[in-house]
Amino acid sequence: MSTEYYEDIKLHQKYRSREYRLTEKEIIDYAQKWDPQPFHIDPEFAKNTKFGGLVASGSHLLAICLKMEGEKRPRRAWIAAMGLDKIGFLTPARPGDILVFENELISKRESKSDSNAGIVHFAAKLLNQLDEPVLTYEVTALVEKRPAKGIHTSESGAR
Repeated sequence: MSTEYYEDIKLHQKYRSREYRLTEKEIIDYAQKWDPQPFHIDPEFAKNTKFGGLVASGSHLLAICLKMEGEKRPRRAWIAAMGLDKIGFLTPARPGDILVFENELISKRESKSDSNAGIVHFAAKLLNQLDEPVLTYEVTALVEKRPAKGIHTSESGAR
């Protein structure tokens, strides 16, 4: 599997995911386990709320973004997320919405505490089929640098 290391990620580089169709069943199943608010799990109740119908949980939308980023190829050499900032839930996501995840590298720097890693900062957004932002946030993460030739990476199971 090909890997995208710190050195490969360029300033203002953008990634756009495949489309993801959100279903009513998925919204309800997720919310029943993780965010059991009635406007996430009860379509009849949700009709009489300010949303006018069932909407996805914010944590569900964040999980969808993580899934879509994780499906990116080549896979980024993530070590760890360091923080999420400026999270905004802007437009409700509803059953039948077709979602697309986008992110853009807005800054990067060498790690001061780990010579084998760099710190990257991305602006991310989840868009619906009308190209409306459903969710926006910024993420800072630690990314592995390209290993020296002959050194095994975590991808091979050895370090």
